[in-house]
Amino acid sequence: MKFSVIVPVWNNEEWLDKCFKSILNQTYKDYEVIIVDDMSTDNGMEIINKYQKLFNHCKVIKNKTRRLNGGSRNVGIAEATGEYIICIDCDDYFVDDNVFEDIANKLNGEDICFLDYTVHTKDYDMNCIQHYNSIDEAIHGYTCALWTKVVKRDLLLNNLQKEGTLFEDLGQHYRLMLNCKSFTCLGRVSHIWNRLNPNSISNMNQYKFYIFNFCGEMYELIKDLKDSEIKDYLKSKLNEYLSECNDMVNKL
Repeated sequence: MKFSVIVPVWNNEEWLDKCFKSILNQTYKDYEVIIVDDMSTDNGMEIINKYQKLFNHCKVIKNKTRRLNGGSRNVGIAEATGEYIICIDCDDYFVDDNVFEDIANKLNGEDICFLDYTVHTKDYDMNCIQHYNSIDEAIHGYTCALWTKVVKRDLLLNNLQKEGTLFEDLGQHYRLMLNCKSFTCLGRVSHIWNRLNPNSISNMNQYKFYIFNFCGEMYELIKDLKDSEIKDYLKSKLNEYLSECNDMVNKL
């Protein structure tokens, strides 16, 4: 079973060594690495070039325009040749050398394998566990990021992330859940979500502006749904974000 590991990069040279080493040291070796640089302006390419020589199969792609995380992941997904895709942000890292091995042993043809992770801050570490018994539970789950799932490439190709925006994971999460036929849960922590990076997009307030885009994406998803229970739940979530949009508008 071949994995494609996609790493979007943008101005995070301080964290690249730790991220890439956590991939390079995996005991399971049937994987390729696709690094997508989103027009970085730091010295990260020197580190990328070093690891490109160390990885057995590695492709480095340099975006010609800024595509943000969603667009960069889409670039990697389009280039991927693995049966399953694993995403990791360049300031995060895998917890140990056996993560890929355990994922390969867990998967038995399912569309998705949900991953647990640790939120790492200067004050505390908190484990986030994803154990779902049904797709309905997964839709209601609190974790939406693409890097919290291992996903079949074909499913991702038909459910790419929204480009040119932040807040790109949540809409895709709902689309993936609605199109997922089967899933499993890894049952142990695989990633460290690094909250020490002040340059992380998820640490920036600017993502709030992109909620407008997300609301449009949610509307298009909801309007054609046939399942009334799921439709009502997603309508309730859309109303929450519309309320936040109203608060932003009222502050103008």
